Amino acid sequence: MFDSIKIDSTLSLSSDTGSHCHIKLCMTFATGKNAEKINEAIVNSGILSSDFMPTVALKNNIPGIIDSFVTNYLKDYKDTYKELYDANTYKEYNCEYDLKTHIEQNSDKYYTYVASVYAYSGGAHGSTLMINKNIDAKSGKVVLLKDLFVPGYEKALNDIIIKTLCEKYKVKNLTELQEKTTIFSGIDAYAPENFIIKKNSIIFIYSSDEIACHAIGEICVEVKNDVLKDLLKK
Repeated sequence: MFDSIKIDSTLSLSSDTGSHCHIKLCMTFATGKNAEKINEAIVNSGILSSDFMPTVALKNNIPGIIDSFVTNYLKDYKDTYKELYDANTYKEYNCEYDLKTHIEQNSDKYYTYVASVYAYSGGAHGSTLMINKNIDAKSGKVVLLKDLFVPGYEKALNDIIIKTLCEKYKVKNLTELQEKTTIFSGIDAYAPENFIIKKNSIIFIYSSDEIACHAIGEICVEVKNDVLKDLLKK
């Protein structure tokens, strides 16, 4: 079973300024049997910046973790920018942290925990992060690639992803893909642990800036189960 907690809080540097920190969290979390291991995977997935996590282990106390995270985030903002604000004529010190989560069931066997994080702390643009965790509906276990694929799957799966990307961007090979899009430019191709299990396919998701320049944005690679049949565990 799942529950959720919502927090929407703003801290201004002074009463007469537009400089503020806005943090908005809508976090879904597991309850009941298997909840602790599911919530541990969710909390440690990167949707909550580790810099502001509680220093004392709160185990399965998600409301307590969220409350501590918000307190630490706002305190860090004030400690970082209040002195600069008071000392300078420049008055635009804005930060934002927006987390949205929900549960999907795209397959009879799995739930998918979907999280979207937007963070801005100055500069030309903020950063967006999409994180997905697949949960076995029967066991409550968070599923990894090694749980789905046969041993030694890595190279064959990487080749399938490259082929799919080449078709998507209408290029002949990896070299052209790198030149046209910057995807996998300077790095080895890999399958991410960030994926969504659907009934007839798997969607592999690369966040913005992960494998290509910022302008490309988030990259999704959907591969049909028919293509993956020799790699999937029976």
